Amino acid sequence: MKKNGCQLDFSKLIFYFFTASLSGFLWEVLIFFIKEGHLRNRGFLYGPWLPVYGSGAVLMYLLLSGYRRHPAKVFLYSLFLGTSLELAIGWILETFWDLRYWDYSGYPLNFRGYICLASALGIGIAGVLWICLLSGLLENLWLGIAPKIRNNILAALILLFVLDCAAALIFPNTGRGITFPK
Repeated sequence: MKKNGCQLDFSKLIFYFFTASLSGFLWEVLIFFIKEGHLRNRGFLYGPWLPVYGSGAVLMYLLLSGYRRHPAKVFLYSLFLGTSLELAIGWILETFWDLRYWDYSGYPLNFRGYICLASALGIGIAGVLWICLLSGLLENLWLGIAPKIRNNILAALILLFVLDCAAALIFPNTGRGITFPK
């Protein structure tokens, strides 16, 4: 697939997805550990990943990597894209699975608890860090690994992720402290 005349590397996009999914998981576990003093799995999956972060990172990379030299634009576009994704996923989880994994109702300028200004600003800042700094560093790291090893890493991650998704669809991860009561 070509993007702006360049060949897209799907293995790199998959690597970005898993890296951001893991980073998002660690970020949220850290936030709740600081707030509540105990560890909490924040996702609907059982493994250490939050695919909303991975999906957002890949979407931002595909749409915004051409703006690397324009952090203000990256901030605004990231804020809009990420907040839209957070709203859509929150609504889908609640509508189809009766699950609520986050609730911003107590925050100022929120919309039905799915999104709020503080989260949107955080997404914008994360987008700037991701597009203007981290994606390039991770690309260099990824390309420094031998292709055969990269393929084996991705195959293992994809297999684990698919198994985790299947388990979560059959037995949704709704344990104590994961979802918010309605």
